[in-house]
Amino acid sequence: MKHVSVIIPVYGVENYIAAAVQSVLEQTYTNFEVLIIDDESPDSSIKICQEFSDQRLKIIHQTNRGLAGARNTGIRHAKGDYLAFLDGDDLWLPQKLERHIEHLE
Repeated sequence: MKHVSVIIPVYGVENYIAAAVQSVLEQTYTNFEVLIIDDESPDSSIKICQEFSDQRLKIIHQTNRGLAGARNTGIRHAKGDYLAFLDGDDLWLPQKLERHIEHLE
């Protein structure tokens, strides 16, 4: 079973980030890590992320480098066979990773 690194850049998404992270945790494909990249978010986005207790989540702090910089930081820390990107204000359907892995394999 391939391991997936899910990279979520976080900046100013306190109204959406809980639902975004939850949509990843509810995936039918469960062999993944979630790298939450704190791009010096000025709101409570990271505090909200810290409320999740799932061991697959890892929060990485960096100075503000923008969306591309946050994604690149996630790529550098990723340990998965595949990378998946999710913006902090988006959601995934529960079978998203499963369907993508099936297609790639």
